[in-house]
Amino acid sequence: MAQSARAHLFEVWGELKQILLGSRRGVRDVIISMIPPSVRLVTGFVTSVLIARGLGPARLGQYALAISLAETAGQLSDLGIGQTAVRYAARAVGAGDRDGQLAILRWAFRVRLSLELLVILVLSALAPVLAIRVWRMQELTPLLRLGLAPGVFGALSAVPIMYFQSLKRFDMNAIVMVGQALISFAGILLLAVSHAWSVQLVLVVGVVVAAAGAVVFLSVVPRAALVPPSGLAPMTRANLVNFWRSPTSSTQPSGALDDTSAHGFALFMVLSSVIVMLSLKADVWLMGYYLDARRLGVYSAATRFTLPLVVVLNALNVTLWPRVSHLAQPRDIRRLMRKMLKISLVVALPGVIYSFVIPQVAPLLFGTAYAQSVLPAQLLCLGYCVAILICPMGVIGYSLGLVRVNWLVNLVQLAVVVCVLVLLLPRVGVVGAALAFVANATVGGVIQAFVIRSRFARVRAESAG
Repeated sequence: MAQSARAHLFEVWGELKQILLGSRRGVRDVIISMIPPSVRLVTGFVTSVLIARGLGPARLGQYALAISLAETAGQLSDLGIGQTAVRYAARAVGAGDRDGQLAILRWAFRVRLSLELLVILVLSALAPVLAIRVWRMQELTPLLRLGLAPGVFGALSAVPIMYFQSLKRFDMNAIVMVGQALISFAGILLLAVSHAWSVQLVLVVGVVVAAAGAVVFLSVVPRAALVPPSGLAPMTRANLVNFWRSPTSSTQPSGALDDTSAHGFALFMVLSSVIVMLSLKADVWLMGYYLDARRLGVYSAATRFTLPLVVVLNALNVTLWPRVSHLAQPRDIRRLMRKMLKISLVVALPGVIYSFVIPQVAPLLFGTAYAQSVLPAQLLCLGYCVAILICPMGVIGYSLGLVRVNWLVNLVQLAVVVCVLVLLLPRVGVVGAALAFVANATVGGVIQAFVIRSRFARVRAESAG
């Protein structure tokens, strides 16, 4: 029995190497791409411990609210634009269409930057309303506005990231991401050494890091990935319409089950991304309404234990997105999905052990004030294990044309999350928020599995007919 299990693990590892590596250059790319997550994991966790100890639960709760609004601005400015750009730019690269790749990236850049500026202006205007009427903390208003500042630099950094992902080049990303992590870590260390802890200063460090990353990123990509070689077009009515419309592409794989254009794909991703964003932010926002800042700080500390699992989940997403853009035949899609589900299972199982064991050190790391972080941290980590397990279904499913129905799946998830939060937050506090996240991941996985199975059955029926 043990030998059989060991043989199966070696088989899965061989499949992993075949899928993710495929060549000597692939080996190099994977090794390089492992460096930034490792550095960010270590520095990020130490940073979270220092911030939690330096600010204390109440001010950490204020920081969590400010960061949640900043993350919302970033998500509203993306809305699936980045994923769409990577998918279709990688498809253009595979077809040898250099101009098509750059055109997609220029469209993503102008849309992302415009949306980011618009969202920051709107949220800055709403900051007093959120601080005073919703979260009942008047002193939170300037913090919310300061937290929004890095969003502009994040938008500037987005296109270079998409550019290198579409080329499957992770070396340049690695250099800049490690630099960002070290700059951020140095800033937090400076605060710790000087004992100059305040929510404002922690947010200022975020602004400096985002600005430095944007400057470095923009210096290593072709100018044509940002603006057309012929220069900016005059501001006519027709050009304003085309400003938002993605360029057409002739690189659709033959016989693809997903025949959605880049523009149509982006529209569905926008709808889906808005719903996903609301699902992921509902916990913090509703806790700000139902609970006090101290308990919100306890929950924020609990989320720090999910960092290693978030790194793994993001790595799976980043690796799969450009690689599945060329999939067309049901046989190839099914084969890749089966392989990746085996791999995600092997990755998720150690995560389950991690989920039960590691969060128990929360009082030791963050201080006795965070003793109540243990159980919510365990539940959140288990939720991310579920997310890792179902990740291949979500990404590879787009090659089946599921972008048209995924927003409905996300809408069901949002309804479940809000119901669980409203029901449990007043009764069990932050544990209710963690249970809402577990429910979110589990419900999404069950529905996606059902939809994908139905899609494959319909394809088989059509082929037989």
